[in-house]
Amino acid sequence: MPEHVIIIKGTCFGFCSLSPLVLFFCVAGLSSTLVFLPVGAAANPQSEVALWFESGMAVATSQLSGRRELPLGAQEVVMSSGANGISGIVVTSRRLLGFSSRALTWTNKELDVSEKVLERKILPTFSLIRTDRHLYGFRGVNGLWLEEALGVREKVTRFHSNDYGAVFITNERFIGFTSLLGGFASKPLDVHERIVSVANENGLILVSTTKRTLVFGSRLSGWEEFE
Repeated sequence: MPEHVIIIKGTCFGFCSLSPLVLFFCVAGLSSTLVFLPVGAAANPQSEVALWFESGMAVATSQLSGRRELPLGAQEVVMSSGANGISGIVVTSRRLLGFSSRALTWTNKELDVSEKVLERKILPTFSLIRTDRHLYGFRGVNGLWLEEALGVREKVTRFHSNDYGAVFITNERFIGFTSLLGGFASKPLDVHERIVSVANENGLILVSTTKRTLVFGSRLSGWEEFE
């Protein structure tokens, strides 16, 4: 098997002491480290999936699935790849490819013409890819791709995540994604509302603004809001 490129790890965003609000909604778990995706094939000692490329194919293996191949197009160029936990991700010039060690198969998502990939995060149970037009989420438990279109003038300004979900903050709204259920969930940012702080505590992401506190986590039914 060819040698793999090492995944670079960076710690999650800062922690703070538990607040009464978090104690009320708290779920067990610890925040994970983010996995940043470099160019090339990748292997992670903690991953169930190994990825590499040969003879015009992307190849994934796991203990349960064995070898699974996915043909690449004649002019399709691999831009980056990586694996962590139960899934592996490949970004090409045309598509987003995801392999799930639970679903035992590859699934793909076509990119729009000239759509540019800007950021990629691979976490143990899900992965997120941000482009200049969409947010894409790959859920490792079932091998499904989900997407959320960004507005013409909408720009992502901040990103926070843990083992259970992630939050994108844009100049127009808050967008959450969880590792298990549903698609992307969003809440609009009010006119003149400003972000004061973001806390990542025990599986919950808290966003405090000049008007309210928003809480997002996989065990909640979307966003919870408090004045």
